[in-house]
Amino acid sequence: MKWICIVEDEPDLNRLMQFYLEKEGYSVISCSTFAEARQQLNSDISVWVVDIMLPDGSGLDILKLLKAQNSNVSVIIISAKGDRFDRVSGFELGCDDYIAKPFLPAELIFRIKKLLQQKQSTEKQNNNIVSLGCYEIYLSRRIVLNSGEKVDITSREFDIILFFLRHKGQAVSREQLLQDVWSDEYFGSDRIVDNYIKNIRRKLPKLQIETIYGYGYRYN
Repeated sequence: MKWICIVEDEPDLNRLMQFYLEKEGYSVISCSTFAEARQQLNSDISVWVVDIMLPDGSGLDILKLLKAQNSNVSVIIISAKGDRFDRVSGFELGCDDYIAKPFLPAELIFRIKKLLQQKQSTEKQNNNIVSLGCYEIYLSRRIVLNSGEKVDITSREFDIILFFLRHKGQAVSREQLLQDVWSDEYFGSDRIVDNYIKNIRRKLPKLQIETIYGYGYRYN
């Protein structure tokens, strides 16, 4: 669930933005003052939408606080002035986008979606993430997400998944899996591989692991 924080003192505009954002499936925190916005600084917000002119402070000061706390947080500045100085100041302080009033809700939604897509792409590059349909495999963090929800998998199961990723489309025997994943740590039956594959299929049912009877498996 993506959280959007609106900081806007005009009640009608605040409610309008909240209505359209919630209609798009976002969760929205609504603030109308600088003081209210400060209370949300430690919240898990995906995108901040901040008006420059607030009754008790400046939206640019909120931008400063946000970027000082987390330089990667996404912030869209909005202003009724359409003043070039506001725009330049916002970008100098690190805002990710700027919208001049009046604007259509559809434009705001488009800009938010674009920022979230850019952020997701950057995170994938930084964290070495592999996307497989609804699954995201975080190689450095050794976790798997299913549609954004963390999947409870063991370290050994994760190693098996990595093995299949490195050998995509190849027929691999149980002995190969044991040698690569278990190494010299295991001396029992190779049927232990079947039990692990069974668990992986149960936890990640859309991961296409094909059984090659009498031999092993193939990840397609």
